[in-house]
Amino acid sequence: MKNILKTLEVPIVTYVFLLLSLLCGYFKNVIFIFFIVLFHELGHVLAIHLFHYKIIKVELYPFGGITKIDKPINSSINKEILIASAGVFIQVLLFLFLFFFQNYLNPRDYELLQFYNLNIMLFNCIPIIPLDGSILMHALLEKFFSYEKALKYYQILSILFLCGFILLNIFFFENYFICAVLFFQFILLKRQEKYLIHRFYLERYLKYFPYQKIENEHHENYHVLKKNSRHFFYSEGKYKNEHEILAKLFDFPFNI
Repeated sequence: MKNILKTLEVPIVTYVFLLLSLLCGYFKNVIFIFFIVLFHELGHVLAIHLFHYKIIKVELYPFGGITKIDKPINSSINKEILIASAGVFIQVLLFLFLFFFQNYLNPRDYELLQFYNLNIMLFNCIPIIPLDGSILMHALLEKFFSYEKALKYYQILSILFLCGFILLNIFFFENYFICAVLFFQFILLKRQEKYLIHRFYLERYLKYFPYQKIENEHHENYHVLKKNSRHFFYSEGKYKNEHEILAKLFDFPFNI
């Protein structure tokens, strides 16, 4: 518990937002949202600890949270799916808990808690970077495509959903601040694209990961490398493992 508290970080914008909500008479609403966000991030934290990954920090904003993890890009796809799903899963438990104990709550408070809980849960399921829905979408893409292609499709689909979300807000919801935050997060990922790809290949060269499948390729093309798969390339009348191919990428001499 102490380690979790050490990683917890509440940015200054959250304190400002809480103060403004107090002055404007919406403090209870913001506290309810903040409580649900905290509960959601707790789900991610528990799943991360279950798989023994290191948590860098947990940032809590009045409108959402971000849990940053120190883990290899080549980590298990199934583990990533479970970590991404844990936040929504624990919100489902919260929904059931509130339902069964609603008689002990003020009816208005119960309605507000369930309303915010449901909306935050549905919002996180949208496949827009960096929401949990986008992480699930990315993980599913990685099951069928190479890392580079999955990352490309992930960004394309995310920006399409983001455009749809922005249009909905222009005509209906008018949550322009959330739209701006989501667009900013997409730009951050786009700027990191080359770094992520290079890190993916460097990890594959330097470390051994447990692989679920063997893939045989007919050309020396490291761009086809997939997560959870170990690749062998047929060249010059024999098969070469992926370390031999990646050694050329990093200009290292390779010795068997």
